[in-house]
Amino acid sequence: MRMSTNIKIFGTLISVSFLLIVGLVIRYTGAADVATTAEITNEPPTVDTIRFSTTAYGADDLTSSGILPNVGTDRTIHINGVMSDANGENDIASSTINLVFHKTTSTNICLADNNDCYVINSCDTNYTDGDDTQIAYNCEVPIQYFIDATDAASIYAEDTWTAYVAVEDLATAQGTLTATIEVNSLLALNLPDAIDYGTRTLGEVSSSTTNVETTITQRGNTKADVQVSGGNMACTALGSLATSTQAWALTSVGHTASTILTDTLVATERNIDLRTDESNELDVNLYWNIAIPASGVKGTCTGSNTIAVIAQPAGPLMVQYDGGPYDATGENRNNGGYYRTVTIGTQTWFKDNLNAGVMLASGTTEPTNDSTIQKWCYDNSTTNCDNEGGLYNWNETMGYVTTEGAQGICPTGWHIPTDNEYKTLEIFLGMTQVEADATGWRGTDQGTQLKVGGSSGFDGVLAGNRNSSGAFGNQGSSANLWSSSISGSDAWIRNLLSVFETVYRNTIDQDFGFAIRCLKD
Repeated sequence: MRMSTNIKIFGTLISVSFLLIVGLVIRYTGAADVATTAEITNEPPTVDTIRFSTTAYGADDLTSSGILPNVGTDRTIHINGVMSDANGENDIASSTINLVFHKTTSTNICLADNNDCYVINSCDTNYTDGDDTQIAYNCEVPIQYFIDATDAASIYAEDTWTAYVAVEDLATAQGTLTATIEVNSLLALNLPDAIDYGTRTLGEVSSSTTNVETTITQRGNTKADVQVSGGNMACTALGSLATSTQAWALTSVGHTASTILTDTLVATERNIDLRTDESNELDVNLYWNIAIPASGVKGTCTGSNTIAVIAQPAGPLMVQYDGGPYDATGENRNNGGYYRTVTIGTQTWFKDNLNAGVMLASGTTEPTNDSTIQKWCYDNSTTNCDNEGGLYNWNETMGYVTTEGAQGICPTGWHIPTDNEYKTLEIFLGMTQVEADATGWRGTDQGTQLKVGGSSGFDGVLAGNRNSSGAFGNQGSSANLWSSSISGSDAWIRNLLSVFETVYRNTIDQDFGFAIRCLKD
């Protein structure tokens, strides 16, 4: 009995020990959830490719051929490609995709302008192309027919066009890419369909009131001229009208003051400029006259004249406007109605002082606020105006408005430069910002660069001035130029002196008579 009891106790202890061991094994071999973390850094998106295509998402690329505008209307090109984000395509904020298509010298911060800057703030996207880190984009650019050409035949042959594409991700990290291309020259004019002299009497010679006015409209982006020739006009009842009975002119004059038409092409030197006005067509006129013989003709007389379009030689932009001292080539100073221009950095300036308007009777005669532009000529001599430009007070300069940067009495597409725009010019020529912001004589040799013969090409002529008392002075030693910026009752000016290499900046009484240089919008 005693022995059996011990055996049971021992067996019980073994059982308990086994349960404990099993419990421990079960406890330490069971599954457990363990938290894991990792933070992935954000990578900025990238613009991988840029193409200049003829269709949306097109694979063709115009880079090698350049972009040719359409005659007289806009042409849509598609700037497209691929952009990617290593954090996934959904990290790309497609609404931030934007394009600036600009003439390279105008930079990607240019203001929208159909000549040299196209800003596209909304582009299309396709998330199905590529892998899950890529999207395709397409930006439509409706280029105008008068977009500035940059090919070898253009006046901007040293420039190009740049596509600047930018995108952001959801964390506003940015990616950008640029690509360049040429815009080709387009020689195109809208010519008259017919020259209808109407009903004329025997012996009639047309005059300035009975001539025929025809309109020629710029439809391309190239300066152009027209050549004209003619032929006999056969009459249905009797005789014919010789080519020489017709004549052409650039202004509304009669037959006797016109150029006799011949049967060989002759350049008219009508010289149609580049269109720079966003809103208005660029039109010029050609006038036609006829001298009917006193006898020997009757009936309806018909024939054919030829008007041929030719390109003007590439060169600096010439601006046709009142008082222009040069001919259309810019080579002959003959009061031909054209102003020369010069591009300095990102700005295009008149290379000649403005000479628009009629001369006032004397230095003491004040201009009035009316529809006529009025100017002083140094020493009351029209020759001085012809050679060096007119002198204007500030109100006349501004067209009697006070808005900084206003067109004033400059031609359409041009304006009176602001004080800051003069600073931009001076800084490009080597001034520091601190020097440009100062008053008095500033800089190093910028004045020398700006004077006639200087390296900038600005050709600041020392035309003198008219003071507020009406007296003229300083011709040959001083150049004084208005800005459109005011300070109290005075206006900011620039002054060049023959004996100084620097440039003077200060404000002065608005009643002075100073010169004007127009700046392209």
